Amino acid sequence: MARWMAPVAAAAMLVGAIAGANPPARPPPQPASRQAVTLLYVGAEDCAPCRSWRRGAGAAFRAAPEFSGVSYREVESPTVLELLKDEYWPEDLREYRARLDGSAGVPLWLVIADHRIVERAFGESQWTSAVLPKLKSLLR
Repeated sequence: MARWMAPVAAAAMLVGAIAGANPPARPPPQPASRQAVTLLYVGAEDCAPCRSWRRGAGAAFRAAPEFSGVSYREVESPTVLELLKDEYWPEDLREYRARLDGSAGVPLWLVIADHRIVERAFGESQWTSAVLPKLKSLLR
């Protein structure tokens, strides 16, 4: 053993003796971090189902405890015909608009987890049957 290693080894043994036979306790494992979840609502002011959702189920959701676990974003135009115009879509959300096709109606929700669309639904009935359950499963 090299001459300088003997004092180091002796110090390590001393520290071990002071600490006792048990190794230091490890911190408890941390739970896996949750995904970043965004709920994107897309609607129009002239859309009756959109207004109904915003005043009813949408307002209830924004007041619910689950709401604090999501990043909530809205895209809303004055009319359904203007819904896809750039002026109503923030730059950072336009990538999601590009993935929409002509089959979607409004109100429309996109559930986005870690920048991926994991649920896409439209119409008031799909809020309860598809969007809300998906959000709750992601927030567990």
